[in-house]
Amino acid sequence: MNYPETFSIIESLIPAVIGGTLGLFALVGIFELLKETSRAFKAKQMHKA
Repeated sequence: MNYPETFSIIESLIPAVIGGTLGLFALVGIFELLKETSRAFKAKQMHKA
């Protein structure tokens, strides 16, 4: 395997790595949003009581 072949393989994997990373960040963001929303509603219920 020479340099152009190696570069071609790496070049084809870059979009998949970037997409996977963005997808992971999106999932973490959704999880944090749900956690903060849950915390906010719990605090709101405590103030009513």
